[in-house]
Amino acid sequence: MRFSSRQKMILAKLLEAPHEITIREIAEEIDVSTRTVHRELDELTQALASYHLNLIKKIGVGVQLEGAPEDKERLREDLFRTTADDFTPNERKIIILCSLLEAVEPVKLVSLAYDLKVTTATVSHDLDELEEKIGQYGMRLVRRRGYGIELQGSETAKRLAITSLISENLNEYELVARIKDTIHRKKQHRVNSVSERVLGLIEKEKLIVVENALRDLEGELPYPLADSAFIGLVIHLALAIERVEKGENIHFREEHLRQLSGTQEYQAAEKMLARLEDMLQMEIPKEEIGYIAMHLRGAKVRNSYQDTYLSDNVELMAKIKRLIEICGEKLGVRLEHDQSLAQGLLTHMEPAIFRMMQDMRIRNPLLDQIKRNYASLFDILRDAVGQVFQGLAVPEEEIGYLVMHFGAALERLNRKTARFRALIVCSSGIGSSKILASRIKKEIPEIESLRNVSLFDLGSIPKSEYDLIISTIQLSGIASDYVLVNPLLTKEDIQKIRGYLAGLSRQLPPAGRIATARSEHAVSQLHSLKASLDHVLGVLERFCFQKIPRAFDDVEAAVEEICRQLGQIGAITDWQKVSRQLLEREKLGGLGIPGTQLALFHSRSEYIREAFFGVFELQGSISVRSMENHLIEVKTILILLGPKKLDKEGLEVLSEISSLFIEEEAKRLFSLGQSKEMHAYLAKKLQGHLQQKIRVEE
Repeated sequence: MRFSSRQKMILAKLLEAPHEITIREIAEEIDVSTRTVHRELDELTQALASYHLNLIKKIGVGVQLEGAPEDKERLREDLFRTTADDFTPNERKIIILCSLLEAVEPVKLVSLAYDLKVTTATVSHDLDELEEKIGQYGMRLVRRRGYGIELQGSETAKRLAITSLISENLNEYELVARIKDTIHRKKQHRVNSVSERVLGLIEKEKLIVVENALRDLEGELPYPLADSAFIGLVIHLALAIERVEKGENIHFREEHLRQLSGTQEYQAAEKMLARLEDMLQMEIPKEEIGYIAMHLRGAKVRNSYQDTYLSDNVELMAKIKRLIEICGEKLGVRLEHDQSLAQGLLTHMEPAIFRMMQDMRIRNPLLDQIKRNYASLFDILRDAVGQVFQGLAVPEEEIGYLVMHFGAALERLNRKTARFRALIVCSSGIGSSKILASRIKKEIPEIESLRNVSLFDLGSIPKSEYDLIISTIQLSGIASDYVLVNPLLTKEDIQKIRGYLAGLSRQLPPAGRIATARSEHAVSQLHSLKASLDHVLGVLERFCFQKIPRAFDDVEAAVEEICRQLGQIGAITDWQKVSRQLLEREKLGGLGIPGTQLALFHSRSEYIREAFFGVFELQGSISVRSMENHLIEVKTILILLGPKKLDKEGLEVLSEISSLFIEEEAKRLFSLGQSKEMHAYLAKKLQGHLQQKIRVEE
């Protein structure tokens, strides 16, 4: 049975869907009108009858393919028995690019034409259109008569092209299916020949080895990764191994390697490489450690239901606070008390800034839909990001993710309590899962609690802890039913969830259980407030202002003298090690506050006893790199310190202090060198922090 390309896309969508799918969803996926989808479905009805399959249409719910699993499998096999003349121009270009990336010597034009069963003129035209895309990867296309066609560029550029091709043409579910299940089966389910061709850029057995190695070392990672980031790391490592075997080694700048060497990501990368060398019995160049560490630093992290990822990047915290203020003013809402928004933005922006500074590409498959559904919010974020992160080129893909965080915060303003418990599986990371959770809580108040979980952790959660699973990706191999939805939750998705809930007989929990839960929550809030108060009082009691009666030639000497004095008063246990940590942090990014003669040095370390903030005025000035990455003259050094193990409340206090220096009043006061005025200002601001926290808890 022959199907058109459009019919194949429609049938593929129906085969993937475990429940009903709306006509609008199909139309948006294949970029046609709903009328066209209706017409194609009418034409498919008779063809599907030969497979003993029926199209079941439910008004207001959607359409579903009904039939025996073996009949669906027979259709799937026929559907993807693709011939060369079925390829679209875009699919042809993907296959050509794959061939050029795999080639170790120039490829003949006639050879490509023969493989694709098209004319050489067609391939030549495809190559013309590919040149711009190839240039975006940092490579160039060489075409010479009698020589052939080849890609010229660095190994880094070629790896970027391969990983981009995979991420653009295979979604997370398809990759998980291959890594977790499909690869191990004798009979493989083909998504389509183009997808198979793209994944063929990496040997499948290596994906298995790398996935197993990373699973063993997952506890060694510096923070939990989103499913998409974990899968991206698997692909990255498998690709690196395959390229090393072919003698294609990467070159990593010594300066960047030195900057990364002291980070926790670098330490994790070393362990990964050692594990893979042992498993594969091969030697992998040490430069790969830097590349892996860079990948980890640019990875998206996830909030598991067991872990909370917190940062001590105080400069970024200050910028996040300013971003929230600007957007709140433009939207006409108060968002500065939303701790979930602040933490979510921080968790996203920390690796995002590293990605942008290293020219690492990120894919946002929801970008078009975000720009469509949140057009005004997208424009507000784009302007606000330009104000806060001046000098940093922030691509639309990153702004799209920020929109999702703010969209989730806006949805939380109308949050309601309900009586069902749900798990959310969303592989795209924190932003998409949070906006989905917030939309569900607003639209379906019957749901009492929502928990974001990783695809990999799903099987370990007892059925007694939830009533339904809501997923943005197709799931296989789980015992429970689930509802498949769009990450932005359409009206049709809401109907699907309500329909599922209607079939559940779960009742409201006993009043006693509700009262107990509320009581426990109140006690937890009081403990949190007490911890915050203790940290605030401790910082105020330990606050110091000192004038250092000597001049320094450079920043290293100044910081060492300050740390020596802090060691004498007992604020730190090893002043030399803390001094080195502060200076290492300064190498990773400027600490001078633009428009002032202030620099904010900060660190968290096992050699620091308690949270501390102090001001040290120098006799002369020293040159320090600013947060905008140019040298400024500094006369006053601000020192913000915290223990390595610091609770959430302590981190919030440090964050509050660091964010003060976006305000002109703080810059002016701390430049004057008046101890009492500085202490009074600090006390006033930290009191405000506590008052805000009380209002939020209420």
